[in-house]
Amino acid sequence: MKQILYRIKSLFLLVATAGGISACADDKGNYNYHDIPEVKIEGIASSIQALAYQNLSIPVQLDGLEADEERYEYEWLAIRQFEAEDENDAASEVLATTKEFNDIISLRPGPYKLIYTVKDKHLNVFYQQQANLSVVTTTSEGWVLLCSENGNVRLDMISTVLGEEVHSKDMLADSDIPFKKGPLALIALDPGSLESAPQVDPISPFYLLTEEGTTRLHKDAFEWKEEYLMKYEMGDMSDAKPTHITSAGYFRIMVTPDGIHSSDFGSGTDALWGSQLNYLRNDDNTKEYIQVAPYVGCNVTNSMQMMPIYMLYDLDHKQFVYYPGGRYGALGDPTVGCLNMSDEEAGGNVFTFPIGYNYIYMENSGRKYSESAIMPGFFNNITFTILENNGIYHLYGISLDDFYVTMMEMPAYTKTHYANLSNCTDITQATHFAFSPLNDQMFYAVDGKVYRVNLDTSTPSSEFQFEVPGEITCLKFYLYRNAENARRSYDLIVGSDKGGTDGGELRVYEAVDNLAQITDYKEYHSGFGRIVDIIYKEPITQE
Repeated sequence: MKQILYRIKSLFLLVATAGGISACADDKGNYNYHDIPEVKIEGIASSIQALAYQNLSIPVQLDGLEADEERYEYEWLAIRQFEAEDENDAASEVLATTKEFNDIISLRPGPYKLIYTVKDKHLNVFYQQQANLSVVTTTSEGWVLLCSENGNVRLDMISTVLGEEVHSKDMLADSDIPFKKGPLALIALDPGSLESAPQVDPISPFYLLTEEGTTRLHKDAFEWKEEYLMKYEMGDMSDAKPTHITSAGYFRIMVTPDGIHSSDFGSGTDALWGSQLNYLRNDDNTKEYIQVAPYVGCNVTNSMQMMPIYMLYDLDHKQFVYYPGGRYGALGDPTVGCLNMSDEEAGGNVFTFPIGYNYIYMENSGRKYSESAIMPGFFNNITFTILENNGIYHLYGISLDDFYVTMMEMPAYTKTHYANLSNCTDITQATHFAFSPLNDQMFYAVDGKVYRVNLDTSTPSSEFQFEVPGEITCLKFYLYRNAENARRSYDLIVGSDKGGTDGGELRVYEAVDNLAQITDYKEYHSGFGRIVDIIYKEPITQE
């Protein structure tokens, strides 16, 4: 707690001169001094959390005041510490002019600097105390679950605000959002900070993907506006219906039924999604558009990339391809399209790129592999892909670097893992997969059972971990962004459904260093719809 004392003294000096000679050599001066009393402000915590639109009480103890209360004025000033959303977001606002604070907080949710000032009107002296004020709502932080109820979108949330657990059910029920059928995914891109590049408008950082279409949602309570519709982000105003959106540094890419589109958010918050990139160049330089799998591999944890590699699976030719994204157009051919991934171009030799295999699954794991050659301190991670051939599941791990390293005669992508998964129990019946960002382990779900696979051999086997009542509908690790949550990225998240209107359940399994046998969960919540996707909404933090 930092206390600031502003003291203003009045000093009057009279200098008389006559005929160029200083007079009154024996003048003892005409100085008026005022003793400044020391006032201590106590009782205000250094960090205060307040619930928006609810009453907040801050008791204050002041030591050193004179008996005459009329000589003092008080002020509680809130200074906004986040980007203004509109003209109604004033830079600062006086909340009260009382000795103690006891009033309704009507500020927009977010971080503020709270400054309490005591003014001695007689001496024109100011005493101040500062605190960090975080204004929150019941939807400021917690688990957000995209659910399906009779095929319709249902957004549920479980949060803990001011020590009280709150379950918010079907938060979009009264929304005018036009897309309510076929929920696919809820994606939270990074609004950016001192350590990371912005990837989305910080006011509306959530993408809701449905079979009918896609829209962004507001950061506070998932409110919806017309301008959040995906078509307003498209260069041609088309009604894009992405099935997947991901990002690498400033650069975003999405998959739609028509193909892939990219966007350079580094050029500003008005960046639009461009034309289709899912084509190969034939020998005669004509474009051959290809159908791609509904996922894009990229280096999701390295925020400092110039030309990130985007990896796709070509469903027509059944092969790995990549798009050299980012600012490649400034250094090469911006219309190059997709390129085949080859053994000669790749680093590592743990497998030979397969051709003719069927796509099953792909995931950007966040698993660190190597330090970036062009940006020390930032790490490339591994994208895992599962393919099927003749009834056998094969796993491939590939680390995707910055394409810029090819100018240093280094490989832009490296083969890191291969595993024949035929020894894994019921692997071909698995409906969900999850790869640990901590180490080389994969988890998969069959009905209500979860198995773990150590990827430290080319022919691994699985180990049964646990079983939950009902059907597992979501299995994942979530990559948190706030530093204080970093360790939680290693927790395995399981969504399941026992049937009925509120049969959805959430379990969070705490990871240990080696993710050894998992037998029990550390967190459990129930009463949701059928869970399709799960994210954790992190609070707005102050710098």
